[in-house]
Amino acid sequence: MLDGERSLSRDSEHGLVEASVSLESPKISRGPNDFAITLRALADASAPTLMSVDASMAAHGHRASAANIVSDGQTFHALDLDLFMSGRWQIVLGVELDASSDQVEFALDVP
Repeated sequence: MLDGERSLSRDSEHGLVEASVSLESPKISRGPNDFAITLRALADASAPTLMSVDASMAAHGHRASAANIVSDGQTFHALDLDLFMSGRWQIVLGVELDASSDQVEFALDVP
């Protein structure tokens, strides 16, 4: 479970990167949320770049995207991802590494 005290780590779909995701607030909430995301290349390569943070709730057809992504060096900050409805959201991180694209997926339960 992802909350302000515990981060979540996942490898990307094609095995290019490992993503560590943490909340920038104490807990996930309905409405805008901010995330800190660290990407690590799993093989010798250049530094990965976070290109997008998208959320979907397939059962209802809802979609949301982070309003802004900023970097402070090794950490990316996905700002204002509006999880506007309670329930399970599927989160997809769009990542680029060298000339390749990849994605990291995980689910979040919004109270």
